Amino acid sequence: METTTAPTALAETKRPRLFAAKLRAALIHVGISSAIFLIFLYLILVEWYPPPFFTTDGGWNGIQIMVLVDIVLGPTLTFIIFNPRKSRKEIFFDLSMVALVQLGALAWGGYTVYNQRPVAVVEWEGTLKPLTAAPLYAQEKSLADLQQFGVGPRPVIRAEPPKNSDEISTMMELALNKDIGDTQQFWMFRPFKKSLVEIRKRALDITAIAKDHAEIGAELDKFLQKNPGKKAEDFFYLKFAGRYKDAILVFDATGDQVGAMTWSAPERLPGS
Repeated sequence: METTTAPTALAETKRPRLFAAKLRAALIHVGISSAIFLIFLYLILVEWYPPPFFTTDGGWNGIQIMVLVDIVLGPTLTFIIFNPRKSRKEIFFDLSMVALVQLGALAWGGYTVYNQRPVAVVEWEGTLKPLTAAPLYAQEKSLADLQQFGVGPRPVIRAEPPKNSDEISTMMELALNKDIGDTQQFWMFRPFKKSLVEIRKRALDITAIAKDHAEIGAELDKFLQKNPGKKAEDFFYLKFAGRYKDAILVFDATGDQVGAMTWSAPERLPGS
């Protein structure tokens, strides 16, 4: 009959204990990281990418980044590095290194998600497009400078196309030398509400679109239910070409945005 030697028995009892200690430390880290993640979740869903931008402009991608750097990275490193058999000094040093790495990753992830958030909506020849902060800073402008064209955390503004060769040259120079697109150039911005007559000429025929596409029709019905006494023709509708998907933004007769419609598929607005 075989007998288990003392060293072997000791190793077998230590292995599960070590694994359990590592797992417990990692789970504690998950709990701490989850609290931090909830803060970022609020910022992404409410402050940085409110509807429809969460769907159209990468809010879900932002959540994935924060899950990776917050919920996955830190606890995984803790599980790998933590060893209760080390001295307190060594454990403190190891966990300090894990915290340092995770804080760096959090800073990078948070900055990336924050920096890609839409700060304005720009109308260009009947289509709305998102504007991020980076092109503004490249033109030595701030978010406060946008308020002269429209108010709110994400104002709707208009980019007026160039009218002569000099303006075309200016637009091309910024596009080629500074990689600033036509809907991102500050000098072209105008107040949205002062051009409603022209803008409404390019509005979507929402009745025809809703008739041909059931999901958009259902979204229109939901919007009208929230506005009793109103008809579809009491509003005008513009395509919003987000970075990942399209949406339809709804405006009242005064040019205030009063709603948004999104759909699951197709990703881009049919017929556009």
